[in-house]
Amino acid sequence: WPALNDEATRHAVNAGRRYRLHLREEGGTAAGGDPTAALFSGGTLMGRFGLALAARRAVDRKEFFEATEFFARVRSHLKSESGTLVDAAGGHGLVGALAAVFKFEQFGRVQVHDPQRPKSFDAVAAAAAEVAPWAEGRVVHLPARLGEAPLPRGCAVVGVHGCGTLTDRIIDAAAEADARSIALMPCCYSQTAADAPEALRRALGVPLASDVHRTYRLEKLGYTVRWSAVPLSITPMNRIIIA
Repeated sequence: WPALNDEATRHAVNAGRRYRLHLREEGGTAAGGDPTAALFSGGTLMGRFGLALAARRAVDRKEFFEATEFFARVRSHLKSESGTLVDAAGGHGLVGALAAVFKFEQFGRVQVHDPQRPKSFDAVAAAAAEVAPWAEGRVVHLPARLGEAPLPRGCAVVGVHGCGTLTDRIIDAAAEADARSIALMPCCYSQTAADAPEALRRALGVPLASDVHRTYRLEKLGYTVRWSAVPLSITPMNRIIIA
């Protein structure tokens, strides 16, 4: 969302706040002075998806912009031998829905692994199907914790803001499935980096030491790793690890 580089626009749409994504009025328009409708105007597929989500009040604004900015940075790196993408601990499944809408040729199936199925999951799926009929039925929810059911062999795995050691458990499950690609945006670094050298924890701090250690681990598993980031104005937990 290049328009969010403008501070006034970013504040007008509350991009970094846990505030429901919605339009000011039902059927709100850019002409009516709604900054959210203005941001999504222009008729692009992403804009129409944003409008469909806003009409349903499906997700928080912060989660919407986190997911879309994350997806924009990882989409070209997502590969799968099985044609399946796993949105690990995916909750509402927004990242998975983005893959079903924009990477439908690569992913015939998207699995959202999460023990809970929030109401927002169905709202997100309905919004995706409204603007991209080819996405209907591609996104399925599996009510399982990581480790309870194996991931599909050779799948792609994404995980946004897996708190603490959840990110490490996602890496464990992806490695066990010989995942072709992994993209993670870690969060809440408490109790992480326990295995990282103490010198790194002291010199770099726990968050950076944790992700350095994760990078070494992924490279040992045979992955080529790169880092990216979403804007800090969207979330301070903005580092992305792509393998």
